[in-house]
Amino acid sequence: MRNIKMKLFAGVMAVSVLSCGMMVQAAETEGARPNIICHKMDSISIDGDLSDWNLDSPAVVKDPTQVIRDVVFWQGENDCSMTVYAGYDAENLYLAFDVTEDTIYGAIEMLPIDGEDNLKVYVSTDPTADPERQAYGTNDFLVYLIMDEGYWDTAIDRSMIEKEARQRFVSKGTDGGENVIDGYQVGTVPTTTGFIFECAIPWATFSNKNIPVYEPQSGDTLSVDFAITDISYPCPGTEYIPQMAWAGTLDINTNPSQWGSMTLE
Repeated sequence: MRNIKMKLFAGVMAVSVLSCGMMVQAAETEGARPNIICHKMDSISIDGDLSDWNLDSPAVVKDPTQVIRDVVFWQGENDCSMTVYAGYDAENLYLAFDVTEDTIYGAIEMLPIDGEDNLKVYVSTDPTADPERQAYGTNDFLVYLIMDEGYWDTAIDRSMIEKEARQRFVSKGTDGGENVIDGYQVGTVPTTTGFIFECAIPWATFSNKNIPVYEPQSGDTLSVDFAITDISYPCPGTEYIPQMAWAGTLDINTNPSQWGSMTLE
């Protein structure tokens, strides 16, 4: 009888340890930093056609938990969601956004830049940067890609960086109405559920005389994040505008530790 009790006790302990281990593993998985693959591009046409893209390992943004602003006004993934693909070569970072949205290209210059239809790209060009850093550094950038059909304005926000760390690279275009990225290319086509938005952003965009141009290397891992802003009725006075992000909360605007990562193939 004593042996039976001991065996039962051992069995219960084994199950408890296994369950505890599974819970820890699940917690680690849930808290893991999301990662996508940035594929090497031998040739590409910026035309809104993704047939020349490697569509493996995208960033998917469609879950209610990814709404970081005005969630009660988000009507589900058919209202606003996206899948993001990344590629690169020596000259450019390539991004493709397959967007599901019911009111496409809803930008208007009278609204604040973060209150228009836009795609936000958060990127570090320093693969050695601590992914757990909680403040933007010299090589951290927030890029706005405005979805205003026929114009495709851009902006770069550096206001969250300490003055000494900016290395004279300051915010550009945040008042709206201009394209501040030299060599920026856009190709976009409407779809039955939204639109494809394809672009090329030169690596030189993230440099100046004090910040060297990043030279992409296979195996590098960069901190990145992606967000989308969807204004259903683009008119002055619009107050509530849902915004979704691949990783993190609204704090991604000031805290890079909440970003995901991108590994160059």
